[in-house]
Amino acid sequence: MKQLHKSMLLLAISAYSTHGYSQQLDMKWLGGPTLLIEFGGIQLLTDPMLGQGESAYRMADPNEDFDLTKGPTVKDHARIGALPPFNQEEIDAVLISHTHEDHFDQVAQNTLPKTLSFISPKSDTLLMKRLGFNNNTPLGWGQSWAINEGDYHIKVTAIPAYHTENHALEEALGHGNGYWFEFTYKDWSRSAYWMGDSFLTPELLTVLNNYDAPHLFIPHVGRVGTTGPLGQISMGADDVIDAIKQLKPKRTLPIHHSTYALYLEPISVLVDKAQVHDVAVDAIAEGSWISYR
Repeated sequence: MKQLHKSMLLLAISAYSTHGYSQQLDMKWLGGPTLLIEFGGIQLLTDPMLGQGESAYRMADPNEDFDLTKGPTVKDHARIGALPPFNQEEIDAVLISHTHEDHFDQVAQNTLPKTLSFISPKSDTLLMKRLGFNNNTPLGWGQSWAINEGDYHIKVTAIPAYHTENHALEEALGHGNGYWFEFTYKDWSRSAYWMGDSFLTPELLTVLNNYDAPHLFIPHVGRVGTTGPLGQISMGADDVIDAIKQLKPKRTLPIHHSTYALYLEPISVLVDKAQVHDVAVDAIAEGSWISYR
């Protein structure tokens, strides 16, 4: 763990020293699945988890050993550390992978401005309307949304997300979105694949084969569910290493780890495996900026 903490610190220092360069993509990990993406003057927020303390959010516990016919116990989940500071007023749009409460918590649902621009899966259109978000753009798989500011352009395309590899459970868990980002500034461009709560299934790989290798791969990890009857419902280190070998990104930024006890696999497992397989994984600390050029 000492080695991991050292690498996180170095990444944080490196990120702050380069923040603000015009031809780069800046990201601040706010914990869990929540990522602040800054490109020029544009700021996007993914899967907002804004609750804090012992009752940060309320959701059924997929790690519990429960009866599938009755369902798991709905309970409060604690956030282990504090939410890093960020300015909500500077957010241009929020991207939602799916509306499970560990990706879009009750605090975010109740406190984010109802006029804020949201991008969410088509399957969550009615829920977003019931929650009062009147500037929501539902995206089906393959559909795109774009935002521009001056010479800075971001195109976001919805990619299929498979919450489980067990086809019998797909209906219960539902499908969400991953997002493929294309960042363009004049003649400079970068791509990022933000995976959402998904496994790299054969169906998903078929879709991704239509794209070039991403500059940045952002998987959701934590190996959630392995102690319960649903089985594994988020990627673990072995899954990520396999995905890196198939997708061939230049860098990988894992999120969806460490912030909550819900996440069963420590990020150190992925860091160690990345060293063994000689792949570039950026495991940064919550609240740290990291920049990609």
